[in-house]
Amino acid sequence: MKFVAFVCLGLWWPMVAGAAEPKPITVTVGEEFKVTLQYNATTGYQWQLSKPPDEKLVKLLGSEYKRADSALIGAGGDQIWTFKALAEGNTALALDYVRPWEKGTKPAQSTNLVVVIKARKTKGKAPD
Repeated sequence: MKFVAFVCLGLWWPMVAGAAEPKPITVTVGEEFKVTLQYNATTGYQWQLSKPPDEKLVKLLGSEYKRADSALIGAGGDQIWTFKALAEGNTALALDYVRPWEKGTKPAQSTNLVVVIKARKTKGKAPD
């Protein structure tokens, strides 16, 4: 079973006063989930994890870029991060929108996501 969490942060996001943080992502142990962030590869910016996820709770499976369905030159798209929940607990995913070669520069955007991982429901007989 897969769960998709869409976090749509466009380039306009930093200009919006009081923008709400995304809701927590709730998944079950063993479940894969996706985080989708708007991104424009032609600007040189890309989303990066600002710190590695807690390896006891979450495993990064990969990241891919999906172009927008547009004929416009320089049109943006989405960066899709795929994770797998490994164990019960709560953790955070911190991502920054940066130009990788600009070391020491403040990110254009940042987002922090809370991941709540619940135990798998067991199938079978109820205890006597």
